[in-house]
Amino acid sequence: MVGMVIVSHSKKLAHEIIELCNEMKKYDFPVVNGSGTTGNHLGSDPMIIKEAIESAYSEDGVLIFGDIGSSILNSEMAMEFLDVEYDRAKIKIADAPIVEGTLIAMAINDGKTSLEDILEELKDLKNFNKV
Repeated sequence: MVGMVIVSHSKKLAHEIIELCNEMKKYDFPVVNGSGTTGNHLGSDPMIIKEAIESAYSEDGVLIFGDIGSSILNSEMAMEFLDVEYDRAKIKIADAPIVEGTLIAMAINDGKTSLEDILEELKDLKNFNKV
């Protein structure tokens, strides 16, 4: 199954997203909080994200959800720091809202659904209306 990493500027916010989305999780796969900075300040840190990716990594891949700007940039940088044993082609950043995207991805990640299948499903969130 695909591992997941949640990257927010707030470690607490990412924790709560994971807790909420765990309600939809049907199978056992890693979901790792890669948020915050050393000293627990707001922000994101490529080395914290790198460690989260390594922790969530599986042969099926890793899907990263980020909140805004630098969390995405730092996730891209974190991938550059990975050792060669981690196949970067299997590590993707989701272009989806962090809460809704994580919720859907966790609900459909069943071992039969590939990383590409999950990314395809998340495309519909580009025009997702809540009202």
